[in-house]
Amino acid sequence: MLSTRVGYTGGDTDAPTYGSVCGGDGHTEAMKVEYDPAVISYEDLLKVFFEEHNPSGYKPKTQYKSAIWPTNEAQEKAARAAIEDIEKKFGKTLHTDVEAPKAWHDAEEYHQKYIEKQMGRW
Repeated sequence: MLSTRVGYTGGDTDAPTYGSVCGGDGHTEAMKVEYDPAVISYEDLLKVFFEEHNPSGYKPKTQYKSAIWPTNEAQEKAARAAIEDIEKKFGKTLHTDVEAPKAWHDAEEYHQKYIEKQMGRW
């Protein structure tokens, strides 16, 4: 990966904040990944995505939903195929939305690399 940013997407407000997202403004907390497809494939990124969280758990709040915002048709097809494969393999329905991308808003700076920042405090 070249870089990651955490932020908010999926909602309709122009300037979401952590407070507004927690208040239900329609945005989801998300991570934006910039990657080099010559180094790692989109399919491999999807594998990591599905290994790192529980996409079968139902999250009633939009803020925490499992979602993928592909940036092109090939990514959309790959995401839907990955979901279908996992559902067949485990016999469970995944609650992961595949949606058209919406405006991205970087989260506040204190959220960026949050775990790394907290490690120094433990």
